[in-house]
Amino acid sequence: MVALIVVAVLVALALPRLASSRVAARQVLLKSLMATTQSTAHLFHLRCEAQRAALPPGSTDCGELLIQGTKVVGVHGWPAASLDGIAAAVNSWGEAADIDWRPARFDGQPALRARLRPTQVAGTCEFIYAQAASPGAAPRIELTDASCP
Repeated sequence: MVALIVVAVLVALALPRLASSRVAARQVLLKSLMATTQSTAHLFHLRCEAQRAALPPGSTDCGELLIQGTKVVGVHGWPAASLDGIAAAVNSWGEAADIDWRPARFDGQPALRARLRPTQVAGTCEFIYAQAASPGAAPRIELTDASCP
């Protein structure tokens, strides 16, 4: 009986630590996904600039580029905020089954929310990718702080 009580107390003490470890792991996963998204967007942009340099002056076509063999749609020289834009580009490195891409708007621009599927310990955890607003502007990638404690 005493051994059972000791084990129960140890389990009760360990569970909160396990939950906080899971939250921390989800935060790291989300930040890693954000960094991958930013790097992939910059890769698209650099390839677009290289393509533009090879075209006649005045050409600005970067409506589609291949990244890792995947066709990615672009707007203003950056990946579009769509499933066939930035989501396709990020998924070209290997699809993450626990990521949910949802269309949104951010400051009037098309956007995508990248959400980790919710769990009991950490909510949804998400960031937003807002499409480049105009030529010469970069997309905005922002963490939604309140979504992942």
